[in-house]
Amino acid sequence: MLHHTTVLVMAKDRFVAALLGALIELSGRSVAFREDDETSDAAVRRTRPDLVICDCALGLSTCTEIAAVARLEGVKLLMFSASHTDREARDIAGLYGVQSFVLPVKPRDFMESLDRVMETTIPT
Repeated sequence: MLHHTTVLVMAKDRFVAALLGALIELSGRSVAFREDDETSDAAVRRTRPDLVICDCALGLSTCTEIAAVARLEGVKLLMFSASHTDREARDIAGLYGVQSFVLPVKPRDFMESLDRVMETTIPT
């Protein structure tokens, strides 16, 4: 299924970002990554994504900045973690009113998460 959406991945680890990027491309979506030393708002404005996938490991201040920029720009947000438990990731994502997942994740589960998030409305 081809999706005409762009997903921006903001991850602490480049390897994790690349893995997520490959899964996103397999789902028929375009993928973009935040550049080194690029601010979150600059990355969102440069890529104009439909969805931002944010790594909980970036820290609360960075996640808060990303959530604020996403909300301001009307972009959907999905949180993930490779270093937190599922409950911890859900708690962090809950601070921003969004869904989360933890790695490792089954590819089918990940793609279903993307579809679910894209079908939701952006919280205001």
